[in-house]
Amino acid sequence: MVNQAEKLTAFKKNAHSKNLAQKVRVITITSGKGGVGKSNITVNLALALAKMGNSVCIFDADFGLANVDILMGLVPKYNMHHVISGDKKLADILVEGPLGIHIVPGSSGLLDMANLNGPQRQQLLKQLLELERTTDIILIDTGAGISKLLLGLISAAHDVILITNPEPTAMTDAYGVAKIIGKYKLHNQVKLIVNQVKNMQEGEAVAERFSQVADNYLSLSVDYLGYISNDSLVARSVRDQQPFLIGYPKSKASVCVERIASQLVEPYGLEVHRDSGMSNFFSKIAKIFS
Repeated sequence: MVNQAEKLTAFKKNAHSKNLAQKVRVITITSGKGGVGKSNITVNLALALAKMGNSVCIFDADFGLANVDILMGLVPKYNMHHVISGDKKLADILVEGPLGIHIVPGSSGLLDMANLNGPQRQQLLKQLLELERTTDIILIDTGAGISKLLLGLISAAHDVILITNPEPTAMTDAYGVAKIIGKYKLHNQVKLIVNQVKNMQEGEAVAERFSQVADNYLSLSVDYLGYISNDSLVARSVRDQQPFLIGYPKSKASVCVERIASQLVEPYGLEVHRDSGMSNFFSKIAKIFS
């Protein structure tokens, strides 16, 4: 097993080999409603992106029901709270998952950022920059519902992925999140994934209804990334604590997620704005709670 010192050394080595002008893309994934498969999609999407050659990190910001580690059978010893308190370095809390993806266990760490003084915040941002230099894409797995933290995570991210399914309650809650994004102009576009559908036609129908409402009433563009089919192997993979992309790579759900990943990764060839990057992302979050 690789110890923390070796892990940090590896990260620093990777940092020097990566183009320092390149910035990490931060993508916030949300749903508005629990039970639509958001965390499971986040984990398997991260794996699909990693299979395509990207260095991927998941930041678990679902403080109430953090499921990312459970879905992969991992047991983190530390989380962001230990970093904020100064007990651990960021490299100490990183957990490695399948295909080399990394997980940052969140706990209440983001909320604690409001209590940092100037030097402490600079030290944290320095560590975040180290992570930024070794990572291509960071996926933020948020909690269900609407909160000040969620709005901050949405506002500070480069992209927002909204997860829903065909159920009216899920659609209504997803629309509620989209309404707030549009009202406060947090983004001018959201990306949509429709989970647990019977077939491609059902996914497209849900996306079309959602897009029409968003366009007519919210002045918000919806980029439909795709659907994920109902698949009994998804539930089995949860029980096995093994992502379905690993345990059942030929399953219907795996094929759908890999298709979505290919749709998602194409924009990253574009130039990234000067204010992008992980350190800037957390600077924005810190201001929200200061």
